[in-house]
Amino acid sequence: MILELPKEMRLARQPFLFEGKTHGHIGVLCLHGFTGSPAEMRPLGSFLAECGYTALGPVLPQHGGLPHELKGVKWRAWAQAAHSALDQLAARCEHVFVAGLSMGGLLTLHLAACECHRAPEEGRRTPVRGIVVMAAPAGLQDSRAGLVRFGRFVMPYYYPLKNADFSDPDFRATMQRRIGNGHPVDLDDPRVQEQITRSVRIPLGAIHELLQLNAVVKRELPRVRVPALFIQGRKDRTITPDSADALAAQVGSQDKRVIWYENSAHELPLEPDAPAMFDEIQRFISQRV
Repeated sequence: MILELPKEMRLARQPFLFEGKTHGHIGVLCLHGFTGSPAEMRPLGSFLAECGYTALGPVLPQHGGLPHELKGVKWRAWAQAAHSALDQLAARCEHVFVAGLSMGGLLTLHLAACECHRAPEEGRRTPVRGIVVMAAPAGLQDSRAGLVRFGRFVMPYYYPLKNADFSDPDFRATMQRRIGNGHPVDLDDPRVQEQITRSVRIPLGAIHELLQLNAVVKRELPRVRVPALFIQGRKDRTITPDSADALAAQVGSQDKRVIWYENSAHELPLEPDAPAMFDEIQRFISQRV
């Protein structure tokens, strides 16, 4: 029995474009994370649209479905898709901000570095007025990450939920949110538990591409010179605990700030502190246009 996403959940994971009204000339590109989809950025996009901004949330290559669909993907494809979305938004908005979650945060930094480097060479001003980097990794918490480079040749998939604790309230809430789509899932049923643990598998090749992107972005950080807001949750167990501070310390921006949220884990737009975080992001944008 293989886990499949229900139709309504696949629809929720599709790209979004929310047209701004009062401040429609200000656009925000919303980039989702690794194995994720625009659904995790949709709450932020919807909030920004209510504030009058235009919000665009693309789906990155081979995302939007189940993790095993990432087989064969390359990080450059994610970067190219992010660049294309940025160009699309810049064509309709005078001022553009980029907000990214996790891997989307790495892509946000990559876009900013490329634009800040390219603009002086081409004698123009970068369209990016500022960036919001949410839960981007300076490193991964899993010590086995360093083995991926070679392990991908002998073990094609990583099963992240193999030893999952289905009695843990936080884990249960995450699973209900990710696969329940508003409909309760019986996580106490052994058959459901087996289905989830066997079906959720990530190609090691895709993890390797994520690590490659991480290495590239770390080298590019001094090129980032636009205003930057870094955000991380204290309960985040996916990335290294000092990620936000470590990345912020290396960017070339003079205008930069790090904010920590005590009650949030990795999926920041879906965490308890999201309303306060959204307000902070809106203030960051409004003060820089």
